[in-house]
Amino acid sequence: MNASQTNPENDIPGPLKKNLDWYIANQQELSKKYNGKILLIVDQRLVDVFDSMESAYTAAMKSYAPGTFTLQPCSPDPDSYLLMLYSPACAA
Repeated sequence: MNASQTNPENDIPGPLKKNLDWYIANQQELSKKYNGKILLIVDQRLVDVFDSMESAYTAAMKSYAPGTFTLQPCSPDPDSYLLMLYSPACAA
């Protein structure tokens, strides 16, 4: 990577990056209780837990603006957070 290339992680909106960092720091504890579930994370705290991404997204959109919450599949595996999907246009 040369100096003109950017790190994709630098393009992650601040609130989402903080939520991801919080998830990673608490991943092992969370996965013991919620493995296989979808976590709704807002402001570096667990707000709710869902069985599907669809139900998590529907509930999150009722209470939070896009770009302010994270829907995180919960697993003890590091692969659970290697892919992040978000809409930069909606991020604050």
